[in-house]
Amino acid sequence: MNRPSDLATEVLGYSTRYWKVGTVGSPLVLIHGISCSVLEWEHVIHELAKQHQVYALDLLGHGLSAKPSDATYDIATLAKFTLAFMDKMGLATASLGGNSLGARVALESAALAPERVTSLVLSAPAAVDKSTLFEFRLASVPFLGEIVTAPNPMGTGKIWRSAFADPSFATRDLIAEKVALAKLPGAGKAFMKALRSMLNLGGFRPEVIKNTHDKMRGLKTPTLVIWGQQDRFLPISHLATFMKLMPHAEPV
Repeated sequence: MNRPSDLATEVLGYSTRYWKVGTVGSPLVLIHGISCSVLEWEHVIHELAKQHQVYALDLLGHGLSAKPSDATYDIATLAKFTLAFMDKMGLATASLGGNSLGARVALESAALAPERVTSLVLSAPAAVDKSTLFEFRLASVPFLGEIVTAPNPMGTGKIWRSAFADPSFATRDLIAEKVALAKLPGAGKAFMKALRSMLNLGGFRPEVIKNTHDKMRGLKTPTLVIWGQQDRFLPISHLATFMKLMPHAEPV
């Protein structure tokens, strides 16, 4: 199926790329993970659009959206950006779906504006527990991080092959697109700011985990949580912690 056309708007004064597919059903906003973009939804957005009006955005600092040098790119900032995107699209309410950082941003958005988020679909939300991929933890180290994350087909390919249970999903075309986006002006600095706002060499920062847990305990939003048995970025052991904090969620 054809890739959706890129659309552009301004959110909080910043140029923002997004996709819009579907004309029937309730609105669903999709939020990608760190160092990702709307491209992550290419293979599912048309299927979702059979029942929903689906929006996917490039978060601030990601994809083809603006990458201002003075932005912080922390979770709260990205959640406010997501809610502002909903405003721009004329969405009083919507379901939010996200992966990894995007799932954590969706949680934050629901905590900030519970009356606007009708439901959550969360795939392996970040910062529920401490552990994560060693390469991400290494990238949090000043100066060293800039070296180990320099975009190139070999290094980027290694990371993204580890993202899939079947490494063949990390095709040459996928890796080439990720390298090209990572080389855009400001992309590297935005990635580092986002990563280091959450992680240190030991994993997710204790204060970030505490903030995540505090937000989760207060949420009553209907939630579907998805976790892969072989997830190397965010181990499935995090699911047990998630369910203790949000026992009303439905796991798959």
